Amino acid sequence: MAPSSIETSKNYEVNLGVFQGPLDLLLFLIRKKKIDINDIPIAIITKEYLTYLDKKDKINIANEGQFLLTAALLIYIKSRMLLPSQSENEDETDPRQSLVHRLLDYQKIKAACEILRDKENEFLPKWHRTFLPPLPTSDDLELIEVSLFDLAECFFTLMKRKEKENIRLIHGKEYSIENKMNEMVSILKEKGYLDFIEYFELHESLEEALVSFFCLLELIKSGIVFAVQEKLFHSIKIWLRKEASNE
Repeated sequence: MAPSSIETSKNYEVNLGVFQGPLDLLLFLIRKKKIDINDIPIAIITKEYLTYLDKKDKINIANEGQFLLTAALLIYIKSRMLLPSQSENEDETDPRQSLVHRLLDYQKIKAACEILRDKENEFLPKWHRTFLPPLPTSDDLELIEVSLFDLAECFFTLMKRKEKENIRLIHGKEYSIENKMNEMVSILKEKGYLDFIEYFELHESLEEALVSFFCLLELIKSGIVFAVQEKLFHSIKIWLRKEASNE
């Protein structure tokens, strides 16, 4: 497979205690073997992967089905690569391509989560929680509350999609965190809720989108707002808690 401009997993960190998912394990093996993520030797990785799969204490048993499914995919790719090409002139798609794309996307999401975690640790001493968030009401329990990882994944996907658009970026403009938080709360008081994707699609620059996203995380952490989905894979909506709307 042709090399890509995207860096390999040199900055990827993994918890060696238990691998949470198959992509965690695959990225660890790629780094351990010092392999180019764009040119994975499937036979070597498959052998190493199956060896780790036998170590039940190294994988999250709750996700064992995902580990087995990925093992079957590796074996399938290995068998595809062992078969001779039907025609020497035929431009066949590399059977590893789909797996490589998944690994690269997952690696980016993990890197984005690390950045958000570092930012949280940096600002945590500065932003103090002044009150405990109220317990969820019966209305809240009827909805699916969105995790911070889901929000980060959705935000990353949205920014990746906007990279392909012809957007005029505004440079040199500073965005106030306090003003952004007040702006979001004002919109919520006026309209009732924010559609996560629609709100961030209105931002003209990456800087403004990042500031807004960090502000949203802080509002969630402070219990002022909460993010929910009506059903899995539905749009994410941001709501203002009743206690905050009265303040």
